[in-house]
Amino acid sequence: MALVIEEPGSAGGAPRWLLVRRPDDDPDLPGVWGLPAGSHADGETDEALLARIGREKLGVETEDLGRLGAGHLDRTDYRLEMRLHAARIVAGEPRVPQSAPGITQYSDWGWKPPSELRDGAARGSLCCRLALDLQAASGE
Repeated sequence: MALVIEEPGSAGGAPRWLLVRRPDDDPDLPGVWGLPAGSHADGETDEALLARIGREKLGVETEDLGRLGAGHLDRTDYRLEMRLHAARIVAGEPRVPQSAPGITQYSDWGWKPPSELRDGAARGSLCCRLALDLQAASGE
């Protein structure tokens, strides 16, 4: 699951989303800017995962604003399935990295235009591709 979090107060103007930068030593997408994302733990609901992404990766509490879309990408050894959810921050200010062990921690974050996701999409990031497709379909 990946989260599209729009900057508060950016409605009506050019959208800016909360984007995160993967660490330079990331095995899949080093240094790529993308959306905050995470994988389901066994038996974990979408609602619980969305809350965990906010808490463990950004240090904030989030609220689910609904599913935006989904897609998949066939990799060499597996199929990656991804859902995009709109979310908003209800408590806290983003801080990275967090101290949660065993998960990818981001090296930076910022409010950026969705066009910043193009490099990630070109390098194979499914969440970047889905978010850009969503933006193109909405006409923004």
